[in-house]
Amino acid sequence: MPPSVAAHKPAYLRLSLGTTYDINGYYRCGRLAVEYAPTLTRHLGLAGRLVGVLGKPTDQLERQAPNQNYKAAYVEEEAIFYPFGTNKRLLFGVGAGGFAGYYKNNGFESLSAVSGKLTQYKLASWEGVHAGYIFSLNLDVAIGAAQRWRVGLKSTIQNGIGGNTTSPSHSLTLARRL
Repeated sequence: MPPSVAAHKPAYLRLSLGTTYDINGYYRCGRLAVEYAPTLTRHLGLAGRLVGVLGKPTDQLERQAPNQNYKAAYVEEEAIFYPFGTNKRLLFGVGAGGFAGYYKNNGFESLSAVSGKLTQYKLASWEGVHAGYIFSLNLDVAIGAAQRWRVGLKSTIQNGIGGNTTSPSHSLTLARRL
């Protein structure tokens, strides 16, 4: 490892792109996040991120109804434990923390169809604050001799409080050491 990496505690700016589900678990959504992740000690770091989620139904029948979509924005914060240390080319971390944000879900209360064709529907819309806790598994690998760039995978379980569903997400990540 280069001396510059060992001499200080690095921080990373990370971009992730992946998939998740809406608040009810019906629509598969795209998830985009920008994260700042400083290293605190050899085995502990933080990750604060801004997340945007967009989705719409994939079911052919539901797609026939107008204005079906999901939008959400979150702020997430988690502590990440690196059991093998933060000074490795291959970095594995386990995270836990919380999230808070706002969502808007344009959906329906009821649908009727005949032979796959929508005949009747009643639209509905829900919006509000969504908050809860998250757990994550993180794995990334440094690229090049200077190890300034990292690519990786992140899997997160997000569980909302107040009866909101558990939502898994999986993302590809690209990080740059600051």
